[in-house]
Amino acid sequence: MRQAARWVMMLFIGAGALFVTGCWDRSEVNDLAIILSAGIDQDNRNGVKLSVEVYIPKSGESGTTRDGMSPSGGGGRPTLVSSATGVSLSDAMSHLQERLSRKLYWGHNHVFVIGKKRAEAGLDDDLDFVLRYPEMRERANFYITEGTAIEVMRVMPQLERSTMEALRELSKTEVGSRVDLKQLLELMSRSPDQAFYLPYVLRGSEMTDSQYARNPDVPYFKGMAVLKKGKLVGTVDNETSLGVLWLTDRIRASTLVVYPISSGSISVSLSRSVTDAKPYIGPDGKWRLDLTVHYEGDVVQNTSGLDLMKPDQFTRIVEGANETIRGRMEAALKEVRTGMKADVLDFGEAFRRKYPKQWRTAKGEWEERFKEIEISLDVKADIIRPGSITGNIPELIRKDGGRE
Repeated sequence: MRQAARWVMMLFIGAGALFVTGCWDRSEVNDLAIILSAGIDQDNRNGVKLSVEVYIPKSGESGTTRDGMSPSGGGGRPTLVSSATGVSLSDAMSHLQERLSRKLYWGHNHVFVIGKKRAEAGLDDDLDFVLRYPEMRERANFYITEGTAIEVMRVMPQLERSTMEALRELSKTEVGSRVDLKQLLELMSRSPDQAFYLPYVLRGSEMTDSQYARNPDVPYFKGMAVLKKGKLVGTVDNETSLGVLWLTDRIRASTLVVYPISSGSISVSLSRSVTDAKPYIGPDGKWRLDLTVHYEGDVVQNTSGLDLMKPDQFTRIVEGANETIRGRMEAALKEVRTGMKADVLDFGEAFRRKYPKQWRTAKGEWEERFKEIEISLDVKADIIRPGSITGNIPELIRKDGGRE
């Protein structure tokens, strides 16, 4: 009887415990200020300015709101931009929270935009906060901008609902570099001087249709920003940044314009590319790196008079593609090796894997060793598909007798 009573008592206690359970630490959606993108700028008082683009479930009228907040776009766009300053990112976030009635939530933040002056001052402290804060997404993309981050965040894109979506979708096109938080850590850890690159974006009307003349601003890629030991050391244009992507086997989308003859050109679209790096240390102690690029592409336009079905003319096109790729790679090598002295090309990682003993000795002086490495470039381009027609339109018409 006693044992039965004990089991009955335990059953009542267990049943009673069900009534005292609850989500005591819950966060309802309508209690959260959901951050879609964030901007980091240098403050004039040697602090940091944090700006966030927050989702508004129900947009009101466009125009500036209170507490330093402003809608990022008109026409009922469901976001606003708010900012605050502090001695650090965490301090700025606490001041920003004081201006918002809802709790800041970072779980949906996909974009970090960093102003140029802040990048020049150094990002180590900011990255410490981003990496340490538990709500941050590993797949959040990072960008450097020429001016201030808040200027980019206030851009009113026409094709997307917010700046965050515009930048994220732009990265998906793979026409430029793309670096998220996880990749950023990998890039920093590979180089002894913590050299890495981030996409370089600008705002302006360069890529905008004329029908949006009243509101022309859009974010667009303008190359790469190169950082070393946490600080911005320089930028490269789109052509040179493609050379960096070729060298590091990260090229995904590109169109080569080849000039095999003095008049006209041929455009080749990338379909596949592989870059193989083979490090070598000779008996004389010289370090050498042999780079082989195998590129496959399709002809998408031919404005020259060349016939792609003729072997001699086809060879000229392939040689032109090889020279174009080689030129971009050589420009990238010169810029990062002699100009910035930043190993964003993963050369150090290649030698570390094959020669770990020699690497331990050389990594302390890698900046000098990096620019002295002998580089051998071998580019092999294959044109897989010439298109539905072999020549260009005027040439085909002349062959058919349509013109004299």
